[in-house]
Amino acid sequence: MKVMITGAGGFLGSRLLSFYRDKYEVWGVGHRELDFTDVSETMKAVKRFCPDVLVHCGAVSDVGTCEKEPERSFLVNVTGSENLAKVCAETGTKMVLCSSDQVYFGENGADERDAAAFLQPHGEEEILNPHPVYGRQKLLAEQLCLAALPSCVCLRLTWMYDVLTSEERQKGRTNLASMFLDAMQNETMMSFSATDWRGVTDVEKAWELPGGVYNYGSSACGSIYEEMRRAAKELEQRIGKRVRIEEAPKGNLRNLTMDTGKAERFGIRFPETGWPIFWLVSKYERKASFWMQVSR
Repeated sequence: MKVMITGAGGFLGSRLLSFYRDKYEVWGVGHRELDFTDVSETMKAVKRFCPDVLVHCGAVSDVGTCEKEPERSFLVNVTGSENLAKVCAETGTKMVLCSSDQVYFGENGADERDAAAFLQPHGEEEILNPHPVYGRQKLLAEQLCLAALPSCVCLRLTWMYDVLTSEERQKGRTNLASMFLDAMQNETMMSFSATDWRGVTDVEKAWELPGGVYNYGSSACGSIYEEMRRAAKELEQRIGKRVRIEEAPKGNLRNLTMDTGKAERFGIRFPETGWPIFWLVSKYERKASFWMQVSR
């Protein structure tokens, strides 16, 4: 099988490239190798490699950049995605679009009086009105890709994390896993919100799915504060490493948890929130290499 991965220089794309390169014939392209906002260039590149599956990770994913430069991010996140879908429709390539749980981030949160209703996991068929530019662009990209290529699989991914490489650290990047490791090694305190509800969580199974939109990642059983306390406790009990967790000042409730029943009906299962953090950090102690996800 031949697999093409866009955004191969990014966080997710680089890890997929590393994960699948010994299993399939894989071609990873970054923005220097392929400008997928140019449909003619994209057509030539896809026809040259003739992939069976194209996993589209390329995006302007920084929420702040999307807010500041909406026209540039639209060209990449929406136009570029639609170009790839049109090309895949012509070449008969299965396409997996990496979307985001940010499509569920509405304009207003909720206060604690209506928390029970507000905190119900989101389903794929909800009528959405995302507030962030990034969320709006990802939702439109899903719609345009499915219109051009009904077999396209759109994955609403949770917040992804992994142990960062030395190069990523030198660039100043950080994520949940690196924060946990730093706190464990330096014995510093970590703060998480009790009003931010998130879930923690392989894309290979996804390209066997019928076309459509799928929530893809673990759902949460509590706030990110509660889940990280649980992970820290598990870490201390199992490997004797302590991470100190405190509750951050309260803000408006934010719920990006997702109902993953649709994906689960096709045999795809996700780990419980909190467990992957313990697994990641303990495996890091033995220098293992892998990637995981956490929703935001």
